[in-house]
Amino acid sequence: MNNWHPELIPIMREEDYHTHYLGETENGNLFFGYETFVFSNGVPGADWENNRFEYALVYLFDKNGNHLETKHKLAGKTSEISIGKTSKLLNELLVDLGRLQFKDIKVKPFKSIIDGIEFGLIPNEKCEMIELQPSSTIAFGEPWNGEYDT
Repeated sequence: MNNWHPELIPIMREEDYHTHYLGETENGNLFFGYETFVFSNGVPGADWENNRFEYALVYLFDKNGNHLETKHKLAGKTSEISIGKTSKLLNELLVDLGRLQFKDIKVKPFKSIIDGIEFGLIPNEKCEMIELQPSSTIAFGEPWNGEYDT
C-alpha cells in the first residue's frame, strides 16, 4: 500500500462500458483502451464542440502492471469529425496488438503527456482516488476491488 492506495490498482472489465477494452495481449502484456476528450481551454463553454478534441488511446503495461507505452490517435475536434471516427481509430489501435484476451487487470498508476496534456491513471491525493485523466471519466478507490465511480 502506498500512503492511501495499493501499488497495483485492480480494474474490472465491464463489457460495453468504460472498461470494455481491457485485458491481455498474446505476448502477455496488459492493455486498457478507451475513448476520451479534452477541452482545449479546460472548460466546456457554449462553443464546446469547437473546443473539444476527441482521442482514442491504448495503454500498454507489462505483466507486472508497469506502464510501457501509450498509443494514441487524435480524431479531431468534435465539431469536425464524423460519428464513430474515434471508435474506428480505437479499433485500429487494438487490431495492431494482435490476439487479445479480454479480462480484468491490475496496473500501477502512471501518466503520459500527449499534446501537452496529462493522460493516465493519476492519483488525486485530495479525494484519495485514482482518476482516469483527462476529463476524470472514471475513478478508482476503496475498497480497491476493481469497480469504479463515474
